[in-house]
Amino acid sequence: MVLFRLLKIAAFFVAVFVVETTCFVAKPTTDYFVRDALVVHLGPAARILTEEFYSGRTNFITFQIEKLKTTLSLESTYPGNTANAKSNRRLQQMFVACESTTGEVVGFAEVDARQLGGNSDDNRINRSYMYNLAVDKKWKRKGIATELIRACEEFVTEMHELCAENRIYLRVRSNNDAAIALYKSLGYDEVDPASISLTKEDINSNSLEEGELVLLAKDLPIDAGCEVECEVE
Repeated sequence: MVLFRLLKIAAFFVAVFVVETTCFVAKPTTDYFVRDALVVHLGPAARILTEEFYSGRTNFITFQIEKLKTTLSLESTYPGNTANAKSNRRLQQMFVACESTTGEVVGFAEVDARQLGGNSDDNRINRSYMYNLAVDKKWKRKGIATELIRACEEFVTEMHELCAENRIYLRVRSNNDAAIALYKSLGYDEVDPASISLTKEDINSNSLEEGELVLLAKDLPIDAGCEVECEVE
């Protein structure tokens, strides 16, 4: 009987440790919450991204390979990675959605400042860009994608130095009607790539998704405390 009680106590502390190392869990008020990603979140996030972008094009073995590659990619570009400190994506953040009671990662999104547009490589300006938005298939249609998008928008509004434009861009498949409807309901509109000196080929390059992509953008509220103009690289 004593041994049984000791085992129950040990199991309790193991469960608490797993939850706390998966996510800093606050008192749950909804089924999930959104926070800045930690390194410990990158593995679960890589699984969600791989399922979103590769599940229909892989078998069991190649899925594991793609998941490993995605994990390594996330680790190499993680904002706290000192090896990434001099990257052009220095204004970058990763967000995760976590299940409230267990801390399980159920969604992921990234935003950064990268060179888009301009007539030459020497005349491109940094623009805010959201990407790698994905939600665990068991957690879709619960508003998680919307909250991740809002977290990215808030980061751009409050933290980015690119306030002269103060606009956020993203790419989406032209036949992904559900995603486009979501983005448009949140204030995003399709943008002609030529308006920022890009081509359709530029928009479709280096994409993880199958099918033609379109460029969407949204103008964000201007943070009164931010007065720095776009930096020309």
